[in-house]
Amino acid sequence: MAQVILDAAVRLVFPPAPLFADHFPGAPRVPGSCIVEAARRSLEASLPSWSVHELLGARFRHFVRPEEELLLQLRVSAASPDAAEARCSLLHGSARCADLRFRLVR
Repeated sequence: MAQVILDAAVRLVFPPAPLFADHFPGAPRVPGSCIVEAARRSLEASLPSWSVHELLGARFRHFVRPEEELLLQLRVSAASPDAAEARCSLLHGSARCADLRFRLVR
């Protein structure tokens, strides 16, 4: 049985940037790759002895606009001392914007 080693939430805000203006012109959105990277960095900052090995899955449900305040829920379960799986949900209010799964290793 896997042991939960992290159950936390992190607030995220993507500041305005020229990148977002081009994605999509007239209606800026945060690219999915930026969301994945923010989740990866949050995981590795929360668990410094672990590193993300791979992205197992990503589902984007709603667009994220720059400057929206978001909540990133992190739940990491370790199946062994050297392997873990992280499930991350990105929320804007009650709307679920994205679900991500990562494999972590020591």
